[in-house]
Amino acid sequence: MASTLQATSLILEIARLSTTFKGTPQQLVDEILSRARIVSPTGTGFIFTGDTEPTSNVGPWLRGGTKWYVWDDATKRYKPLDISDSETKWFHVGASTPATSDPPVWLRTTHDQTEADPSIGDPLGWYVFNGTGWVPISGIPRSGGTASRPTSPIEFQQFYDSDISCLLWWERGAWRTVSGVPGDIKFVGQTTLSAALTQNPGWALFGASNSALRGRYFVMAAKDSAGTDLTVSPNVAKRQPYETFGETDGVKIDGTSPVPYPPSIGMFALIKE
Repeated sequence: MASTLQATSLILEIARLSTTFKGTPQQLVDEILSRARIVSPTGTGFIFTGDTEPTSNVGPWLRGGTKWYVWDDATKRYKPLDISDSETKWFHVGASTPATSDPPVWLRTTHDQTEADPSIGDPLGWYVFNGTGWVPISGIPRSGGTASRPTSPIEFQQFYDSDISCLLWWERGAWRTVSGVPGDIKFVGQTTLSAALTQNPGWALFGASNSALRGRYFVMAAKDSAGTDLTVSPNVAKRQPYETFGETDGVKIDGTSPVPYPPSIGMFALIKE
């Protein structure tokens, strides 16, 4: 029985018996117990504290003031305390649809955790249980006037600018429209170029660095600068991107009767940067 007991820092103190004590053995025991007390040089407690792992079971170990360990008889070492049964599960994580709606939040990923492979893969999105099924959470971006755009945005942070009624994101160090990719061209109906550019962050005037490109009709390129040609009709001239032409060309139905150009409307041509 004594071999299962553990050593502690507790001390048994007994006050001296009176030199005139007389009595039976039981009375002696009673007198000793009435004069005994248990004390400790560090205060009463059964928790070991310190940064060095004990080599034997001295009870629960509080390491560094924040980490709890318990003795493992199998390994004869201390291991972190398992509090999973007391832990609140805030949301599901994994690729498979949760079998329960408690909790009603799910972080969907590309991989289910296993004991052999505890990774979760890449995050795909947040879902909530609406009573009948799991539905994705629709992220609503911040919104406000142009002056309210975030001053220290992160890459791909979104913002709806209510002054220009447009969804923007921070990309390559500037606010740009979410729509469009670099090289896209569109016509914008504004009365001034400044207004056109204000309404379209991330776009520039087509031909901003080459005035020869301005004020021209767009036609389909039939070859590129790398030497690749498209197959076209024999009567179609092959032009490469950004090639300018037509200064001396006329539109005729025969050799003598010119055909007037159709009525035109001028609008600003912008290109996505």
